Amino acid sequence: MGLFSRKAETETDRLATTVASLPPQAADWTPQQLAQFTEQSNRAMREQNGIAPDAS
Repeated sequence: MGLFSRKAETETDRLATTVASLPPQAADWTPQQLAQFTEQSNRAMREQNGIAPDAS
């Protein structure tokens, strides 16, 4: 793999990072963590469906 072979981080990649940083049980998440997960999950879903991640 060369220097330029790395793809830009996708919203789905960011979702995986977000999930990895959360407690294992969703019941243990704070309201802020739930909001962070929900926002990133929605962005990843829109990206996977070919919609702009920032679309409402």
